[in-house]
Amino acid sequence: MENNERSYSNTVHNGFDKTLVIITYVLMFFTAVIGPLIVWVIKKDDDPATEVALRNLVNFGISYTIYLIIAGLTAIILIGYILTPIITVAFYIFIIIGIVKSSDGEIYKAPFTIDFIK
Repeated sequence: MENNERSYSNTVHNGFDKTLVIITYVLMFFTAVIGPLIVWVIKKDDDPATEVALRNLVNFGISYTIYLIIAGLTAIILIGYILTPIITVAFYIFIIIGIVKSSDGEIYKAPFTIDFIK
């Protein structure tokens, strides 16, 4: 499946459902993981390029949720008070970048995203 993802990454696609991916990015503002996960489960069999984009979104949400939990736990040693706002701002910036790239028909994978779902 990695070859499949490589062929779809960072290229413009005709069958790519831009509207669905953009709506899912906007949904991430309110539900970091649950909304994109539900959309991915429902739409993963429709189009391969859209499936890759939605899978990247779910992995992005899971990764940054884990990062925020770890940052919250490190608040005990005071570094979490610095990390939590940085991770939160990065999360929202990467959502905005994803919306812009998706509107151009590009599949975006945010930095530091771990591939939990392959």
